[in-house]
Amino acid sequence: MFEENNLIERIIQIKNLKENCFKYLDESSKDLLTHKIIFSIAKLSSEKMGPVKIAEISKDIFGEDEKSKKDLIRLGIEKSLSKCGMVEKLQYATNDVRYLLTAYRFQRVKEIESFRGDRVESFNTFEIPKSSWPIPDEFYKLLSKKFGYDEALKKINADFDHGVIPRGEYEDLIREYSQNLTQIQNKIHSKFEGLEDLVN
Repeated sequence: MFEENNLIERIIQIKNLKENCFKYLDESSKDLLTHKIIFSIAKLSSEKMGPVKIAEISKDIFGEDEKSKKDLIRLGIEKSLSKCGMVEKLQYATNDVRYLLTAYRFQRVKEIESFRGDRVESFNTFEIPKSSWPIPDEFYKLLSKKFGYDEALKKINADFDHGVIPRGEYEDLIREYSQNLTQIQNKIHSKFEGLEDLVN
């Protein structure tokens, strides 16, 4: 399996793209092969939690993996998407080449030359749909547990305020649930730093 933290880093970062590359993400390009390749890689890498092969992309886009279709995809990646820095080619062995998006959030930039030196102006940001992000199941399990402990603590406090729980039991429950919540928050922070803010 591909390194989980490598996938998380790709989700968190925002990749700057020049206008001639950002066009591959535009809605107006949705019928172009390059657009379909980007979204196919995103979808498949989310399912596999790692890089994907040309044959898999071909089956997803064309429903088949004939050589001519795979050659079209390879050409689209090498001549456009890799040159733009949107897709990374990963060679595991001589006959084992796979592809992965370099990021899942892209920002259109324009380089402006001036007498003070070059500067970059940024415009809109495009985000691959979150449903196609390669986020591990563990992250969602931890988020669910965090939510559960948050809700349990609210209920315990409300019950104590209404006199349903005696003080000693209340303090024990608050201590136990707060410790569990802190452990979960620490695990989310250490393994998935920055991801929680993006998915909420």
